[in-house]
Amino acid sequence: MYRSAVVNDPKLSDRDCIALRDSEKNQMQTVVQSEAAPRDHEASVPFELVGDPRWELVERIASTEAFRKSSKLPALLRYLAKCTIIGDRNGLTEQMIGRSVFGKSEDYTPAEDSSVRVYIRQLRLRLHEYYQDVNPSEQILISLPKGGYALVFGSGTHTLRDEQPVLAKTDGRSPAKLGFFHYVSMVLLALAIICACGWYFTAISSRSKTPWPLNQVMGEKLQTTLVLADAAYSLRKLGDQEIPLDEYVDRSFLRSVTPKTMTEGEAKLIHYLDVSRITSIADAHAAAVISTLASRYTQNLVLISARDFKANDLTHGNFIFVGAKTSNPWVELFDDRVNFMFMEDGPSGSRYILNRKPQPGEKTIYSVPNDTGASGEDYATITLLPAKNGSGNVLLIQGLRMEGTEALIDLLRNKDQLSKLAQKLLPTAGSQRPSYAEVLVHAQSVAGAPVSLDIVAVRSGI
Repeated sequence: MYRSAVVNDPKLSDRDCIALRDSEKNQMQTVVQSEAAPRDHEASVPFELVGDPRWELVERIASTEAFRKSSKLPALLRYLAKCTIIGDRNGLTEQMIGRSVFGKSEDYTPAEDSSVRVYIRQLRLRLHEYYQDVNPSEQILISLPKGGYALVFGSGTHTLRDEQPVLAKTDGRSPAKLGFFHYVSMVLLALAIICACGWYFTAISSRSKTPWPLNQVMGEKLQTTLVLADAAYSLRKLGDQEIPLDEYVDRSFLRSVTPKTMTEGEAKLIHYLDVSRITSIADAHAAAVISTLASRYTQNLVLISARDFKANDLTHGNFIFVGAKTSNPWVELFDDRVNFMFMEDGPSGSRYILNRKPQPGEKTIYSVPNDTGASGEDYATITLLPAKNGSGNVLLIQGLRMEGTEALIDLLRNKDQLSKLAQKLLPTAGSQRPSYAEVLVHAQSVAGAPVSLDIVAVRSGI
């Protein structure tokens, strides 16, 4: 037991003794609190959240495998939950989330950096997966309604899978007592409704079916991330040198390519290109078409700039990369798994496609003029690869020029071209749709717009 060191010293006045005792009491409270303080993650948990069943649920969800695969989602969930439960409305703004969770600077502008919104969409999907697949019997339901960042905690004694239809109450009379003709009319009406619904959903399904190969990277259970090219990557041409992927990720390449002497206007322009998320018109067109073809899976489609993508994002989900490595450097990660490989002789040199293992009638190199927007021929590839970790697939859409990318997008929504492609793939893959496929196409363009497309070569396998 704690004993005060203050004694009845005749030299101390009563006021001095009381002051000393209060000082010792405060010191003792500090020691007790420090001994009882939570450790590790609990150290950052406000006192009012300790023992709160809502917070305990948040911790269970954040500790699941799907959340642990992301370096940001657990922290984002905990931050939103903490601000919601304690009523911190000021913390539930996009700018405060960016600064508190993602380490953004004070001059961070959400209009030019969509990373917070991207992770918010991923969080909604992960919460849905948790209640559907991981623990459907949870008694507390967490949702994140669109239009805000506050979580909603709801209670329930049933699961998302166990919902049963509610039977309409009657006055206790059996259907037979309602009258024969009334009973028959009810049955006929029910059959008519069932037939109409069946026809409607069959028509909708046939009309909105996602075509191959997009149906290999679209689904209900996995999120599909569409990674668009980064137009600002063209800044590498200032130094006319190859940029390794790691230097692109940490932006260190800018120091080596940026001119030593610049006007104030030039410096502002380079800074704007660096912090902005700008893509090409071909990629914007690709995003619009893919979103339409995604049909009922559109809600699982997330658009992101190559600038905001991270390598550890590849651990879970489906992915679509638009653009060759000259504008979307992430496709470099798949060079060792493809036969048709994109090459360039420096940022200002020629570009071509290398056919690593030519088959009879094929060329080793397929090259085109450098200038985008010119008339002439172009080459492009569309590649389907299974993910290395066994979860999801990857689709690469690459053109040597912007016209080649646009030609591939036209291919995806052209039933006749897809039918021709299927005929070329099936002899090598059998009767099944291939899980691995590479398609090399040749496009003719006039004034920068593709006008014709031919399938040059294919590779496929199960």
